[in-house]
Amino acid sequence: MHRATAELFAKENREAVIFAQSLQPYLSHGVDQTASEIFDLAVCDRLHLPVIQRLFPGGAEYCDVNQMLFQWVMPTVETLHPSPLRYGDLRATSLQIVNAVLAALREFGIAAEFDSMQFKVRGARIGTLAGGQHESASLLLGCIYLSYDTDSLNQTLREPIHESTTSLWAEASRPLAPEMIQDTLLTHFARELKRPIERDTPRIEETRAAKRIEQTMLRVLESE
Repeated sequence: MHRATAELFAKENREAVIFAQSLQPYLSHGVDQTASEIFDLAVCDRLHLPVIQRLFPGGAEYCDVNQMLFQWVMPTVETLHPSPLRYGDLRATSLQIVNAVLAALREFGIAAEFDSMQFKVRGARIGTLAGGQHESASLLLGCIYLSYDTDSLNQTLREPIHESTTSLWAEASRPLAPEMIQDTLLTHFARELKRPIERDTPRIEETRAAKRIEQTMLRVLESE
């Protein structure tokens, strides 16, 4: 959906944050890698796990409904109308988003830090954030692990990854529903950015564009 929204920024200059939880488990890898280089595609096919290439560099990831994705889509400086916020300054905005996520985690009783595009708790990864340019938009793509299935990732890799991960549900001091997590993140995003965030749903053209992009990505995978 974030790619579809980014495409439409050539016509409409409105920033958006998209929250999602994938009902279909899938694997992903960085733009600097190929699927066959990272994954055993025969195993992926047997487990019915699609493989997606992300827009920016990074390693292999497994994603399912137990990850809270938050995807910021923002106009660049060249497409912006006058605004008190410099959304084109991606580094400055990313620091605000990082601070908001860390504040939300503190509200859940979790002391985390951010280092090398990863949110960490005692050295264990609990989420990620990466950003860059796509189409006429700047993107910040993040996620928080509600729980994390390391086994599903490792059994598909050509070389298993040995790194420590944790999750919000494992670390939080109280039970947390996904809706509560999203509301808390929105509150802290608005506080850091110093402006209200209005709730909305995807438009028809965004949904259609997202479906087209999904089919294109799957055709690219099949050709590898």
